[in-house]
This record gives sequence, structure tokens and C-alpha cells, in this order.
Amino acid sequence: MRRFIRHNIVVNIIYALFFLLPEMELPLLAQGKIIDHNCTDITLIPESAINQAKSTLHIGYGHTSHGSQLTTGMTGLINFANNGGLGLSLAHDIFNWNNGGTDGALDLEEGDGYGTGWLDHDCGYYPDWVNETRTYLNDPSHADVNVIIWSWCGQASGYTEQQMIDRYLAPMSQLENDYPNVTFVYMTGHADGSGETGDLHLRNRQIRDYCIANNKVLYDFYDIECYDPDGNYYGDKYVSDDCSYTDGNWALEWQNSHVVNVDWYNCESAHSQPLNANRKAYAAWWLWAVLGGWDQALAIELSHFSATVYRENNIKVTWHTSAETNCAGFYVWRSEIKDDDYVRLNTSLIPGSGNSTSKHEYHFVDQMVVDNITYWYKIEEISRDGTSQFYGPVDAAINKSVADFKLFQNYPNPFNPRTIISYELPVSCDVDLSVYNVGGQKVTTLISSRQSAGFHQYKWKANGLPGGVYFYRLSAGDFMQMKKLILLQ
Repeated sequence: MRRFIRHNIVVNIIYALFFLLPEMELPLLAQGKIIDHNCTDITLIPESAINQAKSTLHIGYGHTSHGSQLTTGMTGLINFANNGGLGLSLAHDIFNWNNGGTDGALDLEEGDGYGTGWLDHDCGYYPDWVNETRTYLNDPSHADVNVIIWSWCGQASGYTEQQMIDRYLAPMSQLENDYPNVTFVYMTGHADGSGETGDLHLRNRQIRDYCIANNKVLYDFYDIECYDPDGNYYGDKYVSDDCSYTDGNWALEWQNSHVVNVDWYNCESAHSQPLNANRKAYAAWWLWAVLGGWDQALAIELSHFSATVYRENNIKVTWHTSAETNCAGFYVWRSEIKDDDYVRLNTSLIPGSGNSTSKHEYHFVDQMVVDNITYWYKIEEISRDGTSQFYGPVDAAINKSVADFKLFQNYPNPFNPRTIISYELPVSCDVDLSVYNVGGQKVTTLISSRQSAGFHQYKWKANGLPGGVYFYRLSAGDFMQMKKLILLQ
């Protein structure tokens, strides 16, 4: 492997665009990167981006059988592209890869599968995968590795929400802290036929939402299996890892209606069909290109973005575009913290205007709001050509008088290392807000003073504390209430 000079944009791929708005001066940012079915058009990746990825990335990839779909698909792609599949006209062997990056190839070292070598097994084997990662990165022969990616096999569906935090999300976050020069790519688990109400779908959604809220890099293995190349969705039809669904098999149906070696190619595809591995390879190269610094153009020109109180008890998010390029639509995200922990509000995509140079106006009404809390909003633009980009944030709050004492659940929870504790005081009084461990010992006092009536927030940064369960208690006059919080480490 060759020595790598790290790009600051690897972990959080941020595109900034500034507009002078009539109401305000606001930086509109697009943040994070999600690699999913929108990123499977291999013809859109510039040759320069492919070469840049090969010259800068040194990848360690731990996987078992399902995860091999990426690399077997990447191997088949080499000759498919060489022979002009999908109309590609690129340099010979441009998609070549090997361990060491010799002869101009992408430097990618696969783990030892079910063996006992480097990066063996997959991320369903906790804590083994964490220890394997540390052993791998601490070895001097891997000093230039700058990307680590682990796949799942079938274990994600057996996790509870808390287990997913404890065994995957929190360890990944800790690895990111401990190895700041390495990009850790998150991944979802393969489809298992349990549908949108199944545990697998819920855990994959948990991973995806966490990555979006915290500006992580995600390879959404599951999402890719839920769509055929024409954009038809099968996630609500109990799609499984072999691409079968309630009425058939989307991969076989598409292969049978298209030309092999022109529209798709034969290759190994563990537990599945060749087309599935084709699309996994296309998305993998999209990922490598982005990590290598591929600077994709913004798909919309945003001329206005605001959040305002609407009909007393709601907040209306409004945005205007002056131009759109391949815009499929929008999602709206909300947080009580400006920079982190955003949650998607709408389940259905708000349709965009495709390709347009005319002004278009959009809005979303948030009805799930609590008085006297400041909410931050972003919009996510979903593009037809594979980009997914965020804009914002903007904020709004419904301010009303307070009638009773009230302690709110901290947000976000679980958290690392910042969270917000909110409470309401109907009268001016002496306030004590303190945090305790599970043994009942006071860890820290956050507030000990007299405060006026109204809504209050305390932004707590829990530096230096071990991860685990804690309790925070509000004492105000004769009122006392305690709630639980969870610190991730």
C-alpha cells in the first residue's frame, strides 16, 4: 500500500453554497454521504474521479459471504467495462483492484472471511470485529490504510435497538475517535424477506438515520437490494437477499428482459443473482469516488429557506428553488440541536420538479412540536442521478407562557458527547439540575441558581465520563423529577 495524504473532506463530505436572501444571510450546506440505490449508475462517475480514488485510497474490507457481492461484482465489472458494457468508454482495466494497488489498481485488501487472518468474519461478530479492526490498523504494515468497511451477514435482524447501539454504532463512533485519519464506512444488513415491519428493516433504518443525523458515510447494502435498475421499489413486497419478493424475483425478471454483457454481466453473487452484485459494484465505485474527493455538483439552486410559526401550534418549513437538475424530491429533517441528531419527518418524498429553470415553491407543516422548544430544520434533496444532499439549517420556536413545572427527556438520547436538557418553570425559583450515576452518586451539578419563569435549556457536554446509564434530576421549589439518559462512548 502507498502512503496516503488525508483529505479533510473524507469523513464529512460538505458542499457549501452561499446565497443572499431577502430575509437573512444564511449559509446553505449539504452534508454527509449516503451511498444507496441512487448511486448505482456507473456511467455517471467521471474517469478522473475513478483515477483519483485509485491514487488516494487504501481500503481494508472485512466481510463474509453476503459482503463478497461487492468484490465479486467489482471483479466482473473489469471486463464488462473493457468490452463497452452500458456504453462505457474508459481506459482499459480502469476498474482493476487488488491488495497493494499494483499496476495502477485500487488498493483493497479483503478480510479472511471465516478464517483467522486479517479482518476475518464480519461486523455481526461483536466484539471480535472491533478487536480485529484495532489489530489490523495498529500493525505497521497497514499504516497507510485510510478506509475501513465491514459488512453484515444475517445478524442485524437479531439485534434490539439498544444492542445495535452497543455492538455497532457506539463501537464505530469510538473507532472514529481513536483513528481520526481513517474513514469508517457504515453498512446496513442484507434483505431477509421480513418486510417493512420486520426487525431487519427497523435496524437498517436505525443505522441509516444515525448516519444521516451524524454526517457519517454509509453504504446502504439493504437499500440497493430493495430497488431494481428502473427504480421500482420492492421493500414493501418482502424482498429477500436473493432478490425474490412476493410475486417473483426482480433481478431475474430484469436480467431476462435485458441483454447480458450489454445491460448487465454474469459474475459470482453469493446467495443472490448477478444483477445484485453488479449494482453492489456500481455503488462501491461510487463510494470510492466520493471518498477520493469526487466533488458532485449541487442538483438545486435554493433561493429561499425558512421556518415560521404557522396557525399558532405548528411550524411551517418553506423553501424555493430557482433551478433544479434531475431533482426527484425532498425530505425534511428536524433536530433540537443545530449541528447533530436530525430525524426525518416525512415518510413520503415531496416530489421535485425534475429539470427546471423556473421558480418552484415547497413547504412542509410540522405538527409534532412542543411549545417553547427551538427546532432546527434541514431539507434533503434526492436527485434522480444519484446525489443526496442537505441544506440548512433554519430554526423556529412556538413561545408560550408556562403553566406547570415540567422536565423533558434529554435530546438526543442516547448521545455522545452532547445532549440538551429542557425544563419549564411557571414561577421564579431556586433551581438545582444535577446528574447522578446508577449508584446514586452525584456526578456533576449543571445548574444551581435562581431562575426566572419560562422555558429553559441546558446544553451538556459529558466529556471525561465513561459511557453508561445516568440520571438527571431537576429540583425547583417543591418540585422534583428525575429522568434517565444514556451516554455512548
